[in-house]
Amino acid sequence: MLKIKDLRINYGQFVAVDNLNITVNKGEFFTFLGPSGCGKTTTLRAIAGFINPSNGRIFINDEDITGVPVERRGLGMVFQSYALFPTMTVFDNIAYGLTVDKMPKSKINERVLELATLVDLAENQLKRNVSELSGGQQQRVAIARALARKPSVVLFDEPLSNLDAKLRKQLRSELKAIQREAGMTAIYVTHDQEEALELSDHIAVFNNGFIEQVGTPEEIYDHSATEFVCTFIGDSNLLPPALMEKINEQSGSNFDLSKRHYIRPEKIKVYQLPDGKKCVKLPAVVLAEVYQGTFSTVYLDVYGQKLKMINKKDGNFSFKVQDRIEVYINLEHILEYEEKKQ
Repeated sequence: MLKIKDLRINYGQFVAVDNLNITVNKGEFFTFLGPSGCGKTTTLRAIAGFINPSNGRIFINDEDITGVPVERRGLGMVFQSYALFPTMTVFDNIAYGLTVDKMPKSKINERVLELATLVDLAENQLKRNVSELSGGQQQRVAIARALARKPSVVLFDEPLSNLDAKLRKQLRSELKAIQREAGMTAIYVTHDQEEALELSDHIAVFNNGFIEQVGTPEEIYDHSATEFVCTFIGDSNLLPPALMEKINEQSGSNFDLSKRHYIRPEKIKVYQLPDGKKCVKLPAVVLAEVYQGTFSTVYLDVYGQKLKMINKKDGNFSFKVQDRIEVYINLEHILEYEEKKQ
């Protein structure tokens, strides 16, 4: 288990991270998510020991490692740039930490072969120089090297960001499988929301050195705790006061018009939801439909407000520009937040 308590990191007068408290359970895939400059990588580097915090403590398995040197923390790390030794073979890169530990050659060979199988590297690739490998293969080597010494926690600093979109998606699912099979605790830094939602058991959403929300992917997406989380994660429609007033009138609800309201595009439906769900029916005019493969994004005019709706391409519904339709919104899916203070 990893625990961060009251962590604060200053660079002179600038506060990069302030009063951070996080608990990561053993065997969990925990992601730090946020835009550039929000403090997520700074926090990861503090866990690794590359940065000394200005205040607060970091614990692994109840042991305070705040002042412990990097090499004695028992952590694995996978970097964005791979950070492999370009003149060494794949085998020697994976075995590097074990060689430093003076592990017997037979045990090193056994462990490297075991890891190569885990990360889907062929045995004949182990003899090749890492510079001969593709980016995806090099990242597999980096993951294997990080796991070689069986660390209690492995830190991932945006490890897939240098790969093309197709390979990134492939390695994403493989990385989750590797994490489960190895039983490792993973701390993963990314700005990619889709990546975070797919990989994580829990996500901490960072913003300007603070954590806005910690939760499961479902909690973060469907029950965003703050307006920042709602607008940063995925897509959302802002429902202005004039439209919320119509919703109040038609549903008998009393949403606070002084607050800000949002709904996810896929939560807007063109059919009545099952009984027991409190819905409002709204007239809409189709402005455009953008084809995106398995689904399309439909742009609607609802009482003068432009909204986006997701239409799954299953053949049930098709739309033409200027079609007049009715849409349904489950009132429970409307997210409500206090007006931002300027």
